[in-house]
Amino acid sequence: MNRGAIVAKGAGALWAWVPGLLLTSMLTGLGVLVWLAVDDPHFALEPNYYDKAVHWDQARARASTSLALGLATTVSPALYKAADGSIDLEVAVDDRTLARFAGAAVELEAFPNAYAAQVQRLTLHEAAPGVYRGKLERGVLGLWELRLKVSRGSERFEQTLRRDVLSGGPT
Repeated sequence: MNRGAIVAKGAGALWAWVPGLLLTSMLTGLGVLVWLAVDDPHFALEPNYYDKAVHWDQARARASTSLALGLATTVSPALYKAADGSIDLEVAVDDRTLARFAGAAVELEAFPNAYAAQVQRLTLHEAAPGVYRGKLERGVLGLWELRLKVSRGSERFEQTLRRDVLSGGPT
């Protein structure tokens, strides 16, 4: 009898720890999942997404105004990642008559789709009439989203483009 009481007491003490171990492992797993979700470089939220949704009608009006303006942008035929990790970018802006749209201020917001949280913003400088250049400092290969804003006086034009960034240089 005495021997059975010792075994039962030892087994009971072991089973008393099981709920604590299960709870600890569950909380550890949740902590790891939260850490992965917060630290994911591929995850991004659109800045001011709620404000953009509330003012969607105004965004549509700006898009139709941009379309009515009749401007067209042409990004470098191909984008290449240089050895230093940068990407040289050239944007030509033409009006309806295919004349260069000179003297404009061109702002660019660019990010790789795979790393949408790594947004780069820059102002392109006019290298020739209607041709604007800039350099993205850190680039990765793959598909990029380029959000262009062209303004001259009261004229405003916005366009979103997608381009592939390739390795090496033109052959």
